[in-house]
Amino acid sequence: MRDRRRGRRGERGGEDRPRRSGRGSGEGRPPVARALRLPEAEREHWVGILSRHGAAASVTPYRDDGIWRIAIGPRDQAGADDGDVVVVEPLRAGRSPRGRVLEVLGRPGAPEADFRAVVWRRGLRTRFPAEAEAESAALAEAPDGAEVRRRVDLRDLPFVTIDPAAARDHDDAVCVERRAEGEARLRVAIADVSHYVPPGSSLDREALRRGNSVYFPDRAIPMLPARLSSLVCSLLPGADRLAMVAELDVDAGGRVGHRAFYPAVIRSRARLVYDEAALAMQGDAGARAALGSEVAQQLDAVGVVTAALSRRRFTNGSLDFDLPTAEIVLSPEGMPIDVVMAPRTPSHRAIEEAMLAANREVAELLFAAGAPALYRNHEPPAREDAEALAHLLARLGLLDGSVEAELTPRRLARALARIEGRPEEKLVHRTVLRRMRQARYAAHSRGHFALGFRHYVHFTSPIRRYSDLVTHRMLKAVLGEAAGGRVASGGLDAIAGRVSLTERVAEAAEREMIDIKKCVFMAGRVGEVFEGSVSGVARHGLYVTLDGAFVEGLLHVSALGGRLDFDEEAMALVARGSGRGHRMGDRLRVRLVGVDPVRTRIDLALVPEDGARPPGKRRAQRGEAERSSSGRGRAASRRRA
Repeated sequence: MRDRRRGRRGERGGEDRPRRSGRGSGEGRPPVARALRLPEAEREHWVGILSRHGAAASVTPYRDDGIWRIAIGPRDQAGADDGDVVVVEPLRAGRSPRGRVLEVLGRPGAPEADFRAVVWRRGLRTRFPAEAEAESAALAEAPDGAEVRRRVDLRDLPFVTIDPAAARDHDDAVCVERRAEGEARLRVAIADVSHYVPPGSSLDREALRRGNSVYFPDRAIPMLPARLSSLVCSLLPGADRLAMVAELDVDAGGRVGHRAFYPAVIRSRARLVYDEAALAMQGDAGARAALGSEVAQQLDAVGVVTAALSRRRFTNGSLDFDLPTAEIVLSPEGMPIDVVMAPRTPSHRAIEEAMLAANREVAELLFAAGAPALYRNHEPPAREDAEALAHLLARLGLLDGSVEAELTPRRLARALARIEGRPEEKLVHRTVLRRMRQARYAAHSRGHFALGFRHYVHFTSPIRRYSDLVTHRMLKAVLGEAAGGRVASGGLDAIAGRVSLTERVAEAAEREMIDIKKCVFMAGRVGEVFEGSVSGVARHGLYVTLDGAFVEGLLHVSALGGRLDFDEEAMALVARGSGRGHRMGDRLRVRLVGVDPVRTRIDLALVPEDGARPPGKRRAQRGEAERSSSGRGRAASRRRA
C-alpha cells in the first residue's frame, strides 16, 4: 500500500502553499513547528513511553516537547514492558503526579503507537460527536428526486474521477466536450457538500473545529463522517450525485471565455487512479483498451485542454517548484517497506490544472460580485527576501532587468525557467521557497503571488477542506440559491484564522508521521554504506539524500573534518583557507550510523575515499536541533496550490 496523503498537487498536496523557513535553516527546508497543535484540545489522557524502575515505573513524553513525568505504581501498569508506548490516565496531579496505564500501544514505530502519539501531540480530533454522527446517519444515500429535477441534469456526460489508488472520497470529476475548432468546454464537477451540511448544524460545527482532513500514510482523519465523505457526497461511478459545476470554455491558447456555475446532478463513468490514467494519456494501448474508448477519449480531451491552460498560466508568470516529495510504501500490516519519490504524471498535472482553473474562475466571479468570500492569499516576499532573491538570481545570470526592479511573479518565473537543467536548479528552487511567505486564508483578496492570480479561492475540495465548503455557500448566494451566504460560528475573519491554523497543524502532523515512517524503514539498515547527493546545506552539516531509498540523513559538520564556514547565500560549507567545501548536488559516500524514531533522527558518517584519512571523530553530544534529521517537511510546489 502506498502513501495516500493528498495525492494531488494543488488540491491534496498544497501547490499554492509555498512557505518560508526560519532564518538559519540554510538549505531551504521549512522549520518544524514542534509545538504546533490545536490549543483547545483537551488532554484527559496522556501518551508517552513507559520506563521501569524495579517494581515501579514512570511515563515520559513520546512525540511531545513537554517536560513531564507520571509515576505508575506496580498495580497500574497493565502489563506494559519497558519502552512501550502507553496511554495513561492521571490519578493525582501536583508536583508528583501519578497515573495508571489504560492501554498499551506497542513499541515506538508500531503503526498504532505512532498514530496515537502524533494525534495526541497535535490535539487532533478522531471521534465525531454523537449528534454529528446522527445527522450523518439520517442522510439518504441517493439524492432526493425533487432536488434532482430542479438541477441541471448532466448524467449523460462522461464525467470521470482521477484519484490516488487508496482514496476513499472522490469530491471532483471532470468532463470535456469538444466544440468549435480549437475550443473545448471543460466542466469541473465538485461534490455539493453544502447541500448536506447546513450552517450551524452539528456536522458544520465539527467540520469547522477540524478545519480539514489529515492524511497519514496508512489512514486519514476525515473532516466529515465516513458516511458523508465516502458515500453520500462522494462522486462514485454509476451513482447519481449532487454537484456544483464550473463550466469553462477554453480556447487553444488557454484563455477562458464563457464561464458558468450551477448546481447539477452527475453520474461518473469511471473511478480512475493516477497511474492507469497516465498510461492511457501517454498512449499505452493496453491501458486504453482496459478503460474503454469513451473514457480514453475523455482523458485525451482533458489532456489537451489542461495543457493549454498550463501553458498560458506559466506564460503569465505562475511559478512551478517541481521539487520531489517522499511517498511511503507500506506492508499490509502498515509497516514501511520502501520510501520512493512520489510520481507526478500527466494525469496529476491535468487534474491539478483543471482544479486551479475552477478555483480561479470562482474567485473572479465572487470578487466581481462584491460577495463575501474566503480568499486564498499568497502575498509577495518581504522586501529583504525579495532583494536577497534578486541578488542571487542576478549573480547566477538568471534575472532580466535591474536588480532594483520589482521582483514580479513573471520575472521570477522566467528566472526559474532559465535554471532548468543546471546543477544549481534545486538550490535556486529551495532558496526561492525559503524566501516565500506562507499562503493563508482571509476575508479580503490580496492575490496569489506564486500562481500569478489576481484572486484565488479554494472551491474544489469541500469534503476535506472547510474553506471550500464556505466557498460553495458563498457561490450559491451569488447564484440566488436558497443556501444563501450564511456563515456559522462567527464571521469570515474568524473562520479564516481557524482554517489557516488547522491547515498548519495538519501539515505538521503529516510531516511528522512521514519522518517517523522513514526512521522505522531505515532502522534495520544501520551500518550499511550508501551513495548519495547533498540535498541540503546548513550551518550544522549536510543533508544527504540516499540512493536506493528516498530518505535524507544528516552528516554532521563535525564528521567532515577541518574548520568549515557556512555560506548561506551559496548554500555551501567552505573550508577556511583552501576554499574547498561541500555544496548542493555533491556526490558522497556515507554510512548510516544511527536511527532514532523517537526523535526522528537519521545520522550519517562520511566514508573516506580509498587511502584518505577519515575525518575527525564526531563530537559527543549535540543539541537536538542540530542533530535532528531527515525528511523534515519540505515546501512542495503544492501543498503547491
